[in-house]
Amino acid sequence: MIFVSRLFLMLFLLALWCCSPQGKSAAVIQKEKMVQIMTEVYLIEMHYQKSYGMPSMYKPPLDIALDAIFKKHQVTRKDYESSFSYYASNPKEFSELNELVIQRYNEELVDK
Repeated sequence: MIFVSRLFLMLFLLALWCCSPQGKSAAVIQKEKMVQIMTEVYLIEMHYQKSYGMPSMYKPPLDIALDAIFKKHQVTRKDYESSFSYYASNPKEFSELNELVIQRYNEELVDK
């Protein structure tokens, strides 16, 4: 329960941070791929936050880990950030994405 609360708090803060209206363009990552990337990004961010607590302590290794995720999915950090901003500026779509991320995380927990 605490994990889910933290996840929602982090999602809310990320939405506020990235919320800048923009139109959907060819650079927006498709929804299913975005869910995959967001799931990995949220998990790695939570890991570093839980392990180190202070952003100044984990920012460099977190950036390296995030770059590996983006490389794996063949997107750039800029692609991810602009796509995140697009979805965050559309509350209904962003809510759907976050629900899918949580569902995917729960499915992974059940599989373990």
